[in-house]
Amino acid sequence: MKDLLDGIITDATAVLLSAIALMAIAFVIMTWIRTRSLVPTLGSLLLGAVVLAGVSRYATLKNVAEEDIDRYTDDVGEGVRVGDG
Repeated sequence: MKDLLDGIITDATAVLLSAIALMAIAFVIMTWIRTRSLVPTLGSLLLGAVVLAGVSRYATLKNVAEEDIDRYTDDVGEGVRVGDG
């Protein structure tokens, strides 16, 4: 059962990333058609790449952020006590 659910989640992730990539391509093409200029088109291409990278690496970014928050709260929390005043 666990293998089946892992397979479904993997397939759903692949479909989601494919849909986001397709939307990014469409966004770049629409920008080029509207503006016929290189700078906005490159900007839309860069935005699409950043969004796609962020979505595909969500778990990694989440873990790094949680580690940073935990490390910060451990460092700051040692000297501060609730009720001191």
